[in-house]
Amino acid sequence: MSILLMFTLLQQVTAQDRNVSGRVTDRQSGEGLPGVTVLLKGTNNGISTNSDGTFTLTVPATGGILVFSSIGYIQLEREIGTNDQINVALAGDTKQLSEVVVTGYGTQERRDVTGSISSVKGEEIANLATPSFDQQLAGRAAGVQVTTPSGILGQAPRIRIRGTNSISSGASPLIVVDGVPVITGNQSGVTPNNPLGDINPADIDSYEVLKDGSATAIYGSRAANGVILITTKKGKLGKATISYDNWFGWAKTTKRYDVLNADQFIEISNEKYAAVGEKPQAFPFERNGQNVSTDWQDLIFRTGFQQNHVISVGGATEKTNYYFSAGYTDQNAVIKANSLKRATFRGNLNQEVTKWLNLGMNVGLTRTENEGLNTGRNSLSGNVLNALSVFPNVPARNEDGTPYILPTAPAVIGQGNNTQGISFNYPNVLFALENNVFGATNYRILGNVFAEVQPLEGLRLRTQYGTDFFLNDDFQFLDPRHGDGLGSRGVVFQQFAPTFRWNWQNTIAYDKQFGDAHKIGVIAGVEYQKTRAQSFFAQGTGISDRYFGSNNIISGTLATPTVGGGFGENGFDSYFGRINYAFKDRYLLSATVRNDAISSLPEANRRGTFPGASLGWRVSQEPFFKSSGISSILSDLKLRASYAEVGNVDIGNYPYASLFGPAKYGSQNGIGYNINGQFGNENLKWETSKKKDFGVDLGFLDDRFTLTADYYQNNIDDLILFVRAPLSLGIPNSGYNANIGRMRNEGFEFALNTQNIANEDFNWTTNINFSTNKNEVLELNQADNNADLLFTYNVTRVGESIGSIYGYDFQGVNAANGNPIYRKRDGSLVQGNIANNTYYVYDPSSPEVTTTSTRSTLRADEDRFILGNSNPTWFGGVNNSFTYKGLDLSVFFRFSGGNKIMNVTRQQLLRMEFLNNGTEILDRWTTPGQQTNVPRLEFANSDFINLNNASSSRFVENGDFLRLQNATIGYTLPQNLAGVAALSRLRVYGQIQNAFTISGYKGLDPEVNANGDTNSQAGIDFNGNPQQRVFTVGLNASF
Repeated sequence: MSILLMFTLLQQVTAQDRNVSGRVTDRQSGEGLPGVTVLLKGTNNGISTNSDGTFTLTVPATGGILVFSSIGYIQLEREIGTNDQINVALAGDTKQLSEVVVTGYGTQERRDVTGSISSVKGEEIANLATPSFDQQLAGRAAGVQVTTPSGILGQAPRIRIRGTNSISSGASPLIVVDGVPVITGNQSGVTPNNPLGDINPADIDSYEVLKDGSATAIYGSRAANGVILITTKKGKLGKATISYDNWFGWAKTTKRYDVLNADQFIEISNEKYAAVGEKPQAFPFERNGQNVSTDWQDLIFRTGFQQNHVISVGGATEKTNYYFSAGYTDQNAVIKANSLKRATFRGNLNQEVTKWLNLGMNVGLTRTENEGLNTGRNSLSGNVLNALSVFPNVPARNEDGTPYILPTAPAVIGQGNNTQGISFNYPNVLFALENNVFGATNYRILGNVFAEVQPLEGLRLRTQYGTDFFLNDDFQFLDPRHGDGLGSRGVVFQQFAPTFRWNWQNTIAYDKQFGDAHKIGVIAGVEYQKTRAQSFFAQGTGISDRYFGSNNIISGTLATPTVGGGFGENGFDSYFGRINYAFKDRYLLSATVRNDAISSLPEANRRGTFPGASLGWRVSQEPFFKSSGISSILSDLKLRASYAEVGNVDIGNYPYASLFGPAKYGSQNGIGYNINGQFGNENLKWETSKKKDFGVDLGFLDDRFTLTADYYQNNIDDLILFVRAPLSLGIPNSGYNANIGRMRNEGFEFALNTQNIANEDFNWTTNINFSTNKNEVLELNQADNNADLLFTYNVTRVGESIGSIYGYDFQGVNAANGNPIYRKRDGSLVQGNIANNTYYVYDPSSPEVTTTSTRSTLRADEDRFILGNSNPTWFGGVNNSFTYKGLDLSVFFRFSGGNKIMNVTRQQLLRMEFLNNGTEILDRWTTPGQQTNVPRLEFANSDFINLNNASSSRFVENGDFLRLQNATIGYTLPQNLAGVAALSRLRVYGQIQNAFTISGYKGLDPEVNANGDTNSQAGIDFNGNPQQRVFTVGLNASF
């Protein structure tokens, strides 16, 4: 009987328990989360989720509350009720104090960081339609300016961290991928080619931007312009996850130039001729019963179809971590003849061989095909200049479909019924786009292998060997029948340019926590690097047959073949160390020193030492703060200060040396001075940046809201500038490099991250960053009285910002006669009399020009002014992310301003020659008393009327803008639906990039910059190709 009673009671108890199963996923990615603690509230009954996020837990039949918790995620509670299946999605926690950030040669918890570091997650950029990841960093990190010069695929953006930090040397940041400093800068001699485009954005896990001296000092001589650390993906603990991601996109121009149609062109052209007493020259051209009006922009631009595919597999066990991916991108630009195709492979592997030995590798392979075109801003075949200039009242093609060309002059576009040919003999751009070839094919191997030994707890010895091998294969063909190749009877150019860099690092690191009070981290290391660049080219003209010019140079097919090449190399060796110390998580110290020797400086000055230090005080960890009432609101407060000295090695291979070049003497080969000679300077030394930073990190309401604020100042000494040698030396255009300049950048940065709403169904986060920058040139060549560095549209002058817009001060148009009016340096006004190209004093009370008017001048050396800063003085971004159950929405705006732009394109579109103009010319002065800013017309008088090849305030505009950079909406299918297709996750999405821009700028885009990455000639818009607006749809699937 007792036995029967016992079984009965046991059966009753068992009946009171039941199993609850489910799956825990990441709210943003939808992927299963391993290791999440699932706990029955009020008990010790709990379990951790499996590798795919699933769990099964025994709970009372009466139910209860399950608590889901994991580091980096907001804790979530869910009522069990009568449910046997409970699936939850955890939202990321904005509290980032325990987040690990990548620093130079190591990692550190964010709570202990005393430098200025901005982080960008790879997932923010991975699904964007972009030729290179660097373009999409714009507006995502405080202090970082990224400007894409045009819509040409393959063109590298201009990246500046905390301003421009050099005048003549490189000012782009050091880019480090998985510990390997990579090759950057255009590698092609035929078409723009950005090496950073070889890195698949889908393979990138995170970006860390090191900005202040303390954060960058570990890189010493390479850190003057900041450092961007890129970490590629690794596998996640658990069984293998196979992912497939794709998107398909359609790219359109964001804006086009406003130019005259055929009727307007005829009116304006004949008015130009009438002003000089000539009869009309422009007439309609009829075809198929209608007057022709050709929109040449429609013919050079298009809707570009784009697609991207990535398949990856990743996973990890206790001893092995692996990630492999293959990707393919095919992008057609909005500009005809411009396209980019890229195939990538990545393999990352980390193997624990024993408890004390880890071996690993990170390898990326890339093949990229980039097809370009002639985009020369002053080239007659340049696609934009040509399309804006040629006649709109002639057809683009003959009736048989061939490009319309003047029969009597095969180098020139046809003139239709116009009685004069086009000025400057422009060719038909369609012929160039359809027959000329500008191609670059690149092969790249980027990666490293490493071994790490841990002989004692906390002690790590690591050796890493990295390589970056880049082979560029250029090919150019200019058709002999028309355009650029006509005069040479065809041109073929082919170049092979391999660049190889090896980098070897050896480090020893020790991290130890001593009780509750002391935490120390020490690293020391040596690093060696060498870069070798070579090129070999062959070129020929006079092609015997076009068949031989379409793919490769072929022996015996060219009338005048030539060969050539080049070689350059540089290297350095370094010794470095850093110590991080924290006392009771309150008082923080970091000190760094690096000693570099580089081959680019004379032997006596090659070695330099670069120190850095920073302090931090976590006030919120003080007992007095914790006991105060404010701690319930202000959850984190850290004060930071840093100082460091770093250098700039981006100064070329041989800036200190006297350069020689091969020269012929009669029939003999020999060695002689290069005609653009560079003399040696054994006193040349480092450009040195002395960086200061003062910052504060704030957290509110348990860090739901975090704010980081910094003030920075960077004083750059010993700037390297080229000093012209006196003409008496007898070698024209010669000189030497010398340390003769000083400059300063300073500003403020703010980054605000907020978790506005966070619950099981709905999540809303906001990220805002805002930065300012003030640049001032402090000293130039004192031996030459700090003489200005002059360029066509810019000047670098002591007391002003680098590359300021410099030109004439336009004061309007004389309503009495249509002449332009300008202000001279002495404040007086002059008007340019178009009738005789002479300047006269302008008297508002008597505006007419008469024979008794007082003559005057407008001199380039006396009457030009600083017209504005060419670099933005404020910029930033705002991102809002929303999730509601399976729906996700993100909206990203960015903004910039405080700069001026010289709109040379506007100036060119008002030319007085026989070619097309912009619609602005319709506002020209025609009758006395008319108020306008466009002077009267006169054929062939552009230089006087518009002051061509010089800046004028008439064409200088504000560069302020607000842009909706990206908007994405997506939907992740519920697990039960995705599982039908054997998927662990399926997300579909649509997005628009570069949706709209709000700006008063009259050009195509306020960020277009004709001079690319230059430091002293920014802010110039000159016949640039438009940016692209891309509509994409895509999916993210995991198996």
